[in-house]
Amino acid sequence: MAYRFGSDSRFEGQLVGALERIESGGSMRVLDALFVARELETGELTAVSLSADGSAGIIGRLLDFRLSSGGRAATTQQALDGPAGDTVRTLGETLDPGHAVAAVLVEHVWANTLGEAVARIGGTEAVSEMVDAGGLTEIADRLRIAAGG
Repeated sequence: MAYRFGSDSRFEGQLVGALERIESGGSMRVLDALFVARELETGELTAVSLSADGSAGIIGRLLDFRLSSGGRAATTQQALDGPAGDTVRTLGETLDPGHAVAAVLVEHVWANTLGEAVARIGGTEAVSEMVDAGGLTEIADRLRIAAGG
């Protein structure tokens, strides 16, 4: 998932809170998170690029980035020096002052559980994709193709 923010956006902790709620439910796990912004007043680049490390996840590190200007500067430098550095720079070049972009890679833990159950009873996955639909009847053509018809 990726999101854009304009200069009228206010970052007051809602993103970190939403990520925390996603993980607390146990059905999804945040694997990677990337946030890149240009400060409105200075045009300075700020960024955080975090991957889940299998222990405490990424929420605590995001809180430090959000709440501490020193933490933000250090985290930005780590993002620039790390594996996502080229991506951070590329995104940063596209942003006007006051604008930002956030991206989150999530694992659907429930999908693993369901897939294991399907495999145990002899089934195989026919298709796995995110769709924008309010009901299965809206994607009937995709279901027909997945069923082999």
